Amino acid sequence: MRIPTHIIPGIAALLRYPDERTQALAASLADAAMATGHPCQEHLEAFALVARGLDLRELQELYTRAFDLTPECTLDIGWHLFGETYQRGQFMAMMRHHLQAHGLEEGGNLPDHLPNLLDLGMRLERQDAMDLVDDCLLPALEKVIPALKESPYHHVLQALFLIFTVDRKPAEAACAD
Repeated sequence: MRIPTHIIPGIAALLRYPDERTQALAASLADAAMATGHPCQEHLEAFALVARGLDLRELQELYTRAFDLTPECTLDIGWHLFGETYQRGQFMAMMRHHLQAHGLEEGGNLPDHLPNLLDLGMRLERQDAMDLVDDCLLPALEKVIPALKESPYHHVLQALFLIFTVDRKPAEAACAD
């Protein structure tokens, strides 16, 4: 099965604060995943179904409740890896450097924000991207996904996790669904 890396930029967009394009993007990503037959499709379809039933304000409230009110659910990857320590500051400085070196802007978020790192990963050489996933993204996702169990955004992160892990050995891909 081909890993649908072409879906990752759309997932990065879904993990940014919702705007008037979010619902259409969710539906488009679900369709794209369905075309690949990848297991991530189930989760992207589930999120698209929820998004379709909400207006923009409700979707924005859902996003805020999911990611901004509980530290365990933050999309700031360095927090999950290092907490509020000096090492996180170093990590953010390094991510800011890499984002700038690859012509990416942070937007209104910190440089270690998951969508920023997904955008960065798409521009890195294959091994560097795999190292970013293995060393940073997967350990953080393994913490955030269970904490988001009650949110529809759980499906977006679970889809991302499956994209990163579905072709690995079962022991390497163990994450509570």
